Amino acid sequence: MKSIIWLFSIFISFGALGTEQELQPTTSGLYDVGGFKLYLECYENDKPQLILEQGFGRSGSDGVWLENIKQLKDDFSICLYDRAGLGKSEKGPVPFTVDDMAKRLKKLLQVAGVKMPYYFTGGSYASYIITAFNNLYPQEVMGAVLIDPPPLGYFYTMGTRWPENFKTNNEKLKRLYNFEQSVHDPMFERVPEKVDHMKSYKILSEAAKFGDKPIIILRSKQTEERSDPPFVPEEIAKSMDSLYANAESYFKSLSTNSRIIYSESEKHHLHIADRDLVVKSIKELVTK
Repeated sequence: MKSIIWLFSIFISFGALGTEQELQPTTSGLYDVGGFKLYLECYENDKPQLILEQGFGRSGSDGVWLENIKQLKDDFSICLYDRAGLGKSEKGPVPFTVDDMAKRLKKLLQVAGVKMPYYFTGGSYASYIITAFNNLYPQEVMGAVLIDPPPLGYFYTMGTRWPENFKTNNEKLKRLYNFEQSVHDPMFERVPEKVDHMKSYKILSEAAKFGDKPIIILRSKQTEERSDPPFVPEEIAKSMDSLYANAESYFKSLSTNSRIIYSESEKHHLHIADRDLVVKSIKELVTK
């Protein structure tokens, strides 16, 4: 069931998790990236540059990173941002791909004068954007911590695992089918980011790996639960089960210097649920 939990969680507001505190950004504002503006917020110093990327439908300015930033600001110069149409950022052209997202981030960092090269970290869908950025600008990426990322092909599997002309009288199954088929429609009304997931999958499947850069993959505590809810038939669930069964092998292949660490928390958003592990792992990027 984990395979759909992280995606459904994008429809939940985490605004209440951000708390008022003393930490103030050294830079914040909107920057034009080509006819529209993205919001950038930085906590700058002379330390290595860390970029915080977000999960699908999440905005960097929602406040949930602040406790992590407090613990990281003596080791990194830190920037976070809101992707197009999220948080404080303006809407840009739609639909778009992971490459478009990476190019927009590159332009944002450039016009804002954020020094390169960069370390990255981010939860869930952020791993796709970080991978795309590394593929386009490999000399600018030093390493990354990927927080409970989905395996490559998650959206592709959602959209292709159903039999042609699938029909069912099971209302729960019907809703899941209709929801998962929405990945074929980047303009599907209910999704907060109009990503062309099928084109993005092709881009990511052809993207270069990270070479020997330090890549730390943090995964939630694994359980015996199947990937799908019990009402999903075995013949449909098996492709998603297989994707997750091979996830560790895929994550290890990202770099010759990759490590996988498992949290004691079963929650998906480990930068909220297991901050100590996330902070410790990010600091290890510059100590190994």
